[in-house]
Amino acid sequence: MKITREEITVEILELLYDFQYVLEHQKSDIYFNDPTKLLLSKQIRFRRICSVFAYLNIQIKDLKHFYDLEFINEFKDYEFAEEIAEMIESSIDGFYKIEDIKIENLKEILKSIIYFRKAYLNLVRGFFGGVRLMGIPSIEERVSEKIMFENIHDINLIVERINKTITYLLFPNTENFETDILINQYNFPTEDYRAIWEKEQEDYYENGF
Repeated sequence: MKITREEITVEILELLYDFQYVLEHQKSDIYFNDPTKLLLSKQIRFRRICSVFAYLNIQIKDLKHFYDLEFINEFKDYEFAEEIAEMIESSIDGFYKIEDIKIENLKEILKSIIYFRKAYLNLVRGFFGGVRLMGIPSIEERVSEKIMFENIHDINLIVERINKTITYLLFPNTENFETDILINQYNFPTEDYRAIWEKEQEDYYENGF
């Protein structure tokens, strides 16, 4: 059984997105200093990602090392994936050579794309996530919602394209990961983190939060 680079990239991006609500506030040091205080589902997801990069001989030292994308500095002998090399070369043509892009540049490129993805999702989910407590929505709101729902396919397509680009940047040369090797050699968690997360959500709402 294998895990594709696309699958693990989505896990990475989902965890980075979810972490913004945990790690971007004044008490975030609690989790940076002791990741076991995170919800179990998030701990498992983080361990999965650490195992995958260990497979590639890249160490994620701790939560902060992951969240700040510092682990990208550990990449060795990096070469851009063929799928986006042409795009990169055309964008820097006449100014630089692709060899001039160093590992620290790669980290900033990824940070920028991931930040854009997060901001885009925040905007879209904020638009759809609002709850009207009273009153009738204005005609402007009704029209704008209709336009947005008519274009939901395009919204998903944009996210998918961003995900694909990040996949090629993170894993330019490795298309799949052998699950048996991940489990036996790199302590890849086998727990169903999605089922655990659903239980955490049930417990949260049952306790009246």
